[in-house]
Amino acid sequence: MTIKKIIRGTLFFTLGIGMFWYVYRDLDLSVLEETLYELKYEWIFASFFFGLLSHYIRALRWKMLIESLGHKPRSLNLFLSVLVLYFVNLIIPRGGEFARCGTVSRYEKIPFMRLFGTVFVERITDIFAFLVIFLGVIIWKFELVKTLIGSLNFDLSGYHTKIMLVGVGGLVMVLFYFVSRRFGLLDRFHHKIKTVKANIKNGLQSILLIRNVWLYLAHTAVIFIAWLLMLYVIFFAYAPTSNMTFGAAIFAYTVGTLAYFLPIQAGIGVWHFLIIQSLFFFGLEKEAGMMYALIAHTFTNLVYLIFGGVGFLVLPFVNQKEMHLVKTYK
Repeated sequence: MTIKKIIRGTLFFTLGIGMFWYVYRDLDLSVLEETLYELKYEWIFASFFFGLLSHYIRALRWKMLIESLGHKPRSLNLFLSVLVLYFVNLIIPRGGEFARCGTVSRYEKIPFMRLFGTVFVERITDIFAFLVIFLGVIIWKFELVKTLIGSLNFDLSGYHTKIMLVGVGGLVMVLFYFVSRRFGLLDRFHHKIKTVKANIKNGLQSILLIRNVWLYLAHTAVIFIAWLLMLYVIFFAYAPTSNMTFGAAIFAYTVGTLAYFLPIQAGIGVWHFLIIQSLFFFGLEKEAGMMYALIAHTFTNLVYLIFGGVGFLVLPFVNQKEMHLVKTYK
């Protein structure tokens, strides 16, 4: 990892921590302790189940893409590598994809770049699926969205405003040009484009050769449903949210997911803020929303932390026999 990436990761993590502090700066720890004591933990374990289910289905979906390229990876290795993916993402945003590809490449002897191409397709699939959900939620809550946009009252019709926007836009373009020339950003961008093209080529090859596209799409639907249920069942663990509707869970899940588009570990701070605001629209008081967001975020990420760590430890033992055979053959 380069110094630049470390600095960027640190800055975003600091931003997340700052947002988290802002949201919970007035939290009464005695109330938190009492809440944790009164939680119905059977629903927390149900959330764990849906979290692991989503990981397993993700592994099966990934297997379909890899098998379309002529490889036969074991489902267990793929499942454990997916656990590793989410574990690493808690530490290094976006780093999990490299970790899971590296893990499978090592134990299944599949070229890393071919695996990364299939991951690229997976991510495009997930983004497309999320956009469908997001647009559906906007249509469902169109009046609310329209009210929020209308409340901003941006007036861009003025002559002076237009001149200012054009001027600022031109200045930004000029600055970008000179900075890119100074630091060679265009060359780096060109190199990344070539890399992305290679990934797209490998990825498209896998999706075009896949045997059952409908099963692939069904796996995608199950993954998103499991993620949603992972959040929804925690409603029943906490008394103030036990009567919240499934619609509230859909809205909160959709809005909260936006936090993960930022390179912040586990979306900390931003996710909490978005969930609190989302549930407020459905009548949940701010204090209860704060507590629910803290509970949901902590326990859903605990799945990644615990089972991801287990995945790291188990992988060498699961593949011990195969590694021994390779060494013996050599």
